[in-house]
Amino acid sequence: MGAHAAPPPTRLAWWHGGELSAVQRNASTPVDAAHATQWRTPLGSSWKLFMHAYLHANAVQEPAYRCQVGQRQPDDEYCCEPGQSVSRDEALAHSCGPYFDPQRLGVNGADWMRFWKAQDAPEWLTKLDAMQPATQVPVVDLLKAIERIPANEKTAARQALMPVALRDSSVAAALGSGPRYKTWSWQIQGERAGGAAGWLLDGTPFWFGAPGTSKTALNANAAWIGSQWPSPTAPDAPAVNAQPCIEVGFFQRYPIRSVAPLHGGDAASGAMNGRYRIGFVNGQQLVIEAVPAMTLQRDTDGPRISARLALEDYVARVVDREGDASEVQAARALAVAARTYALQNSTPGEGCRLIADDSRAQRVSPNPPTASARAAAAFTDGMVLDGVPVRYHSTRASQGVLSWQQAVAQGRGGMRFDEMLRRAYPGATLGAAQGSGECEELPQAAQWLASRQQRWRAALREQSGFEPVGEALRVCRLETGTPHSDQRRLVIRIREWSTREGRVTLIHEFLHLAYRHHPVGRDEAAIERLAQRLADS
Repeated sequence: MGAHAAPPPTRLAWWHGGELSAVQRNASTPVDAAHATQWRTPLGSSWKLFMHAYLHANAVQEPAYRCQVGQRQPDDEYCCEPGQSVSRDEALAHSCGPYFDPQRLGVNGADWMRFWKAQDAPEWLTKLDAMQPATQVPVVDLLKAIERIPANEKTAARQALMPVALRDSSVAAALGSGPRYKTWSWQIQGERAGGAAGWLLDGTPFWFGAPGTSKTALNANAAWIGSQWPSPTAPDAPAVNAQPCIEVGFFQRYPIRSVAPLHGGDAASGAMNGRYRIGFVNGQQLVIEAVPAMTLQRDTDGPRISARLALEDYVARVVDREGDASEVQAARALAVAARTYALQNSTPGEGCRLIADDSRAQRVSPNPPTASARAAAAFTDGMVLDGVPVRYHSTRASQGVLSWQQAVAQGRGGMRFDEMLRRAYPGATLGAAQGSGECEELPQAAQWLASRQQRWRAALREQSGFEPVGEALRVCRLETGTPHSDQRRLVIRIREWSTREGRVTLIHEFLHLAYRHHPVGRDEAAIERLAQRLADS
């Protein structure tokens, strides 16, 4: 009988700062980078990353892929149920190969080559016919190719792949949701192999391969992977820009009497930077380390301090203020709860969600987050609880309320953060925070608004400051939180628009965009009156 080929080794590699790092499980000696440049891998499903990037970069509005009722096509089981359809982001997360078929999409080989040459991608990626699972490439070349995916397209792919990071609870508990990856499976010399390829939180490309399918390989090796690769505590700039913005009003229950720099004098209104001494009306004092995102305003009621923070910065500050980030598992659970609470309870503002620093809501540190708090936020990046209202308390536990004190005890007893959350919030599922880049589009709602602008023209121009909102407007489905609009990106997020109430909400948020550069755009009462009037016209 012929000898069977040896199973493929378990390997992990990443590319950062122009250098290759690689490890092999159970290797007798450390892996030399020069040796690791000889590692090869089939693309498996990772070729879909590049198709997704190309479609996104070229703003292609390709048709959704529909699974036929009568005649099931090959690989449809990875796409959708019979009679249903799948969109681009869903297709990437589900690993729907037929969706990304270049022939179905009408992708031109010459255009493909020009696009990837412009990204300075490896030569093999410029060839459209290489986009198939059997294509074998050096691992280092795959990492370089993933690095060459443009920033906006990388952010879009990371957001689309969040469900993959959360698919298996044991893998998510070991790796967190910071790494985003496309799983792959194929055969190497007759032996089944699987793994993943994608990005760490800071944008570092990585690849993993091991015996088995992607599912079994990740399950068997997640803890090992997490112990080997670097653990970034901050996302890269494009990922930060894609996060929802949270505007915090600090010290809402403690009126401020004075704000002064430590070096002396009185603080001027505007951006704050450096160390300040805050004097409160109740006689207490506090020294804070301010960053330029913080703003001092002086009005008749006294000084006020606020900050516009990226969501994950905000979450890390809450962990510092409401918990103790050195309690790793409890801090991760608190980060998920705090992120969910903020998105469920903040209100729409001018380009940011608004929330108070208040013991009746959740408290926020005015100082930059500690490294441990950043790590807790980074490990659970974008992770929220779906399906339940979220509350937590320092000591008291009840159904639907996470107790910090209890979470600390559970963590010290060996419980994982996801298990804590399941116990505190029965019926909840872990899902993705709806970042500004994530959008399940409602194109008919956008088209309806575009057509109605002509009908409403006279009424809209009765108020000075109206600006037509053109083709850049997008309407997206909102899963959790309050309907709102993003004035910078011209995005409206609503739950539905089939009822009159839903259409009033849609019009209301549209009006915030149409008057975004005029004071009336910040007058909620006036906006609501006009929305009600237009809904009946």
